[in-house]
Amino acid sequence: MPQSRRSPPIINAPPLVTALALSLVVAHVIRLLGGQALDGFFVDVGAVFPERFWGWAGMSVGPQAYPPYGNALSALIPLVGTAFVHGSWSHLLMNAVMLVALGKPVYLVLQRVSRSVMGGNSAFLILFLMSVAAGSLVHLLTHFPVGPPAIGASGGVSGYLAAVLLLQNGPNLLSRKFLTVTVVFVVANAMLAFLGPSMFGAQIAWQAHIGGYVAGAILFRYMLTRRQKAGI
Repeated sequence: MPQSRRSPPIINAPPLVTALALSLVVAHVIRLLGGQALDGFFVDVGAVFPERFWGWAGMSVGPQAYPPYGNALSALIPLVGTAFVHGSWSHLLMNAVMLVALGKPVYLVLQRVSRSVMGGNSAFLILFLMSVAAGSLVHLLTHFPVGPPAIGASGGVSGYLAAVLLLQNGPNLLSRKFLTVTVVFVVANAMLAFLGPSMFGAQIAWQAHIGGYVAGAILFRYMLTRRQKAGI
């Protein structure tokens, strides 16, 4: 009897990795189709505004187009919510494609060293969200007390990149190989500060990339070390 041939999946990645990437796309589509009110909502909960954050924290930021955040929750949500807000399709697709490419090997390693599938899934999502938050915090610190807003999942993607590079050049965070690729990453992102507007038509929140990268490297190494000590 002839054997049936199943078509390969469009996205060759574990379901959770694919779902996370698609969630970025869905959020962007909803924002585009939702009208002005919904677009304003996405910007309010997803754009990291230094003057709004530092104004909420009690710093004097002078006249501003947007009022300070009203409470701690509204100030903290954008630190992670920014991953689901993108300025253009090119911005979104670049992050989504990189997320799939980098997230797949990271996910597989975390599943292998975790006690359960749920544990691996949780570690994968925590690594992403913590890297996003770290990138947002570095953006805020380097734009104190005012500066351009930051949006996008680049901090989380940079965290996954750090994890992949650690797998390839580590596992020691202070190894010569890993420090070398880290310096290359930092220099490349610093160059984006000058080339970004001409190449992409907008400023690049390169500090958020570096923040996500550093947090991703440290957290991923901690996840691996913790499971090694547990004998997994």
